Amino acid sequence: MPDERMSAALALLGDAPERAAVQHRASTLAAVALGVDGICAGVGTGPQGVVLAWGRETVAVAVEGLEFTLGEGPSRDAVIAGVPVLVADLDVPDQLARWPAFAYSVSGFPVRAVFAFPLRIGAISVGVLTAHRAVPGSLTDRQLANALTLADAVALLLVHRVALGPDADADPGPGPERGLRPGWEQPATCRPDVHQATGMISVQLEVSLAEALVRLRAHAYAEDRPVAEIAADVLARRLRLTGLY
Repeated sequence: MPDERMSAALALLGDAPERAAVQHRASTLAAVALGVDGICAGVGTGPQGVVLAWGRETVAVAVEGLEFTLGEGPSRDAVIAGVPVLVADLDVPDQLARWPAFAYSVSGFPVRAVFAFPLRIGAISVGVLTAHRAVPGSLTDRQLANALTLADAVALLLVHRVALGPDADADPGPGPERGLRPGWEQPATCRPDVHQATGMISVQLEVSLAEALVRLRAHAYAEDRPVAEIAADVLARRLRLTGLY
């Protein structure tokens, strides 16, 4: 049985799923109930990563971006394995060895614990729910139960939104959030430039799309820049990866 704050978050999830302000409140309440500093969820199960679709906490965006750039991390493992990945302390040797690039890069953020839960509808994989904490520490049994309940609810919400199509992202209320996905600016939720750049690199290097994406990520990591920035350079023909890797 979820506690009072998680119950309130779950109620907001179903109350007005199309309104960004409501979903921001829901994610905030959920984070408090879980005892974490940030939370987000995304749709997607392939090597191209997830499309962020719920939550709005800034550090969570950055952490997801790191996993996308590096191709490794707790959230990606949760999606692949289909089971929760609970990391109470990213600084312990086992975790450093498991995700060396991610553990090194995320050390620049206030993130010392990460909890990733696959989003599933029966046997169907939908995406991942990720929470982070600025200090080490495990989830309590109650927090873990809350997180699993939240993951089920968010999975249903995201499937519903995908079924409705892009119009489901529109916010009918006034203000700067009008027309955006709940809590997310369009550049954070979609990566069309990355996909287009991947296609260009695939042609330039005569490699598969999967390898082209790896090359793009590798260059972003080597330059210590977001993948989106490197993709923009490729599309603008300011950068050609031929012969670099």
